[in-house]
Amino acid sequence: MLKTYYQQSVGNVILKILALKKTERLSLEHLQRLQTKRFRKLLRHVLQCSRFYKSYYNKHGININNIEKIFVTDLPPISKQMMMDNYDDFVCDQSLKRKNIEEFLSGSANPREKYRNLYTVIHTSGSCGTISLFVYGPEDWAVIKALVVARVVQPPPYVNRRIKMSFIGATDGHYAGVSLASDVPELLARFLPLSINSPLEAIDHKCNTFRPDVLSGYSSGIHLLAQEQLKGEVTIRPERIICTSDPLTHEMRQTIKQALGREPINFYAASESLSMAAQCERHENLHMFTDWHIFEAVDDELRPVAADTPGNLLLTNLYNYTQPLIRYQMHDEVVINRQPCGCGLPFPTMRNVAGRQEEFLWFDTADGKPDYLHPIVLVELFVAGLKKFQVIQTQRNAMLMKVVVDGNQAEVLAAIRRRMHEIFCGKKLDTTVKLNLEVVEDIPNDPKTGKYKLIIPLKD
Repeated sequence: MLKTYYQQSVGNVILKILALKKTERLSLEHLQRLQTKRFRKLLRHVLQCSRFYKSYYNKHGININNIEKIFVTDLPPISKQMMMDNYDDFVCDQSLKRKNIEEFLSGSANPREKYRNLYTVIHTSGSCGTISLFVYGPEDWAVIKALVVARVVQPPPYVNRRIKMSFIGATDGHYAGVSLASDVPELLARFLPLSINSPLEAIDHKCNTFRPDVLSGYSSGIHLLAQEQLKGEVTIRPERIICTSDPLTHEMRQTIKQALGREPINFYAASESLSMAAQCERHENLHMFTDWHIFEAVDDELRPVAADTPGNLLLTNLYNYTQPLIRYQMHDEVVINRQPCGCGLPFPTMRNVAGRQEEFLWFDTADGKPDYLHPIVLVELFVAGLKKFQVIQTQRNAMLMKVVVDGNQAEVLAAIRRRMHEIFCGKKLDTTVKLNLEVVEDIPNDPKTGKYKLIIPLKD
């Protein structure tokens, strides 16, 4: 009990922040040694505590006795499907069960609520449409918070008041962004969530009333606020702007800078790790946090690509001891740079993070006004028993969801309808948009691109 209390304390996070700052002064050689040490420690842990990893690695000749000779490239990769198909054996805490976690998520919309008052649970479908769960223990979560505070938020020092922080994105569930943003200690900051699924006028009003010092959220959401500022509907001046989740284009960056008066920081985070890389004050490439991650860029055959060459990302998360991810296929395209950044940080850099790039769905409200459904609302959709799905806009005010379900089909379909009704209500589209569901055995990749397309909007 005392150990858990300490792990969840502000003091634990502060000590980790100090350690991170010390790491930033290491040479590249010492940083690589630290990474290798942490990798081997994690490998020993999964061989002892994960039934899946032990069996999977033993089949490839890897066991507890030869860890010191093993490098990350010696290990076979894992996929999201492998993880979810073997979830109860995959996790290192044998008391964690997929069914129980899904029941918790079905009954909890508060991102601050912990599973069993201990675990932070994140759910997502990502860009591949497969519903996934990611669980973090209190010590894992403390590392994430320290990384974000030390290397991303870098909060401005206010002596006479708490910092005002706001996050725009999906806010009514256990999504990655809001789970992290809302967990800021109340003694240090005031927090205002801005639901991307709210009417635009409501977002504008809340922003103007709160006037955040730190504004974070989906790049497209912050870009939307910047456009409202240019129209005179929003009047805020945040000290720091952090964009994440979806791509931050050059045009979006310029609009945000023009409207809000600050250069936004591009931040690479995902449900698999909520703090992987971020831009420094040069606002160029993303520094990869290699003290707590291993990043590999590979081709379609999982062979390493040369520096400065686009490749698919394999991620090894070195701090999550509850649900470890080792050589996990991220479905993101990255370019790992050959040359270091001139800012002095020892971390290597990457660019061109290409992952989720779904399009907005535009519908008409009851009074004839156009309004959107943000793709992230569908990307982060969770319904127990829904394994995979695809959304197709068939008419201006009609959409088809192809769904792969598990369990009682009627109950799952009813739950999907209830959740989608809640989403439509948030945008005042509940009386105008018709939802059709089609149960299918599987949803193949797009034959033209070879990639999975989660959202197919109506084309004019």
